[in-house]
Amino acid sequence: MAKITYLGHSSFLIESKDYQIVIDPYKDNSVPNLTFPRGLVVDKVFCSHSHFDHNAVELVKIKEKPNPINVIRSIVPHDRDGGIKRGMNSIRMFDVDGFKVVHLGDTGCVPNKEDILMFKDCDVLLAPINGFFTIEPKELKEICDIINPRIVVPMHYYMKDKKSGYPDEDMFEKFKALFPNIQYLDKELDLEYYKDYKGALVFKDYLQ
Repeated sequence: MAKITYLGHSSFLIESKDYQIVIDPYKDNSVPNLTFPRGLVVDKVFCSHSHFDHNAVELVKIKEKPNPINVIRSIVPHDRDGGIKRGMNSIRMFDVDGFKVVHLGDTGCVPNKEDILMFKDCDVLLAPINGFFTIEPKELKEICDIINPRIVVPMHYYMKDKKSGYPDEDMFEKFKALFPNIQYLDKELDLEYYKDYKGALVFKDYLQ
């Protein structure tokens, strides 16, 4: 059961046969028109950084006997000034039943090559495209040229149909221009089903 469920903004529920985790839960009213879903019970919560739209760990219940999870992490700036404006951010890679899933958090610039080569040839890259608080699509393309992800999933952008997320000057349109091979998903990504797919996958909806 290798599955990724979109929870909105930069947050995901990732489920493997051995564990369930949540990444970057957000506080209510921290992201326009988004409310974090209740009732999630997981082995661990990971936060890319301490801002309130990424660190609402109190909204997720942790299991009494959580399973161990192997994670590879790299710390990069949350801005284009070496972290001076917004601090630092964690990029993490998870092994999800043999699939390598990387979450960029709020990466704010194209990191130094040596800080992201460990993620080369990952299966899935969950990537922000807001452009103001994070990298924008053209910077994401530079990152992809370095680490060559098989699948790219955009996050942290304004979803017009849902009227949710921070306004971002149509960054999703810029993303589509740079990543033209796109398929659309509802709320879930079945990694086994897409094991041979290469391109962009875009969530049309999220669990609320």
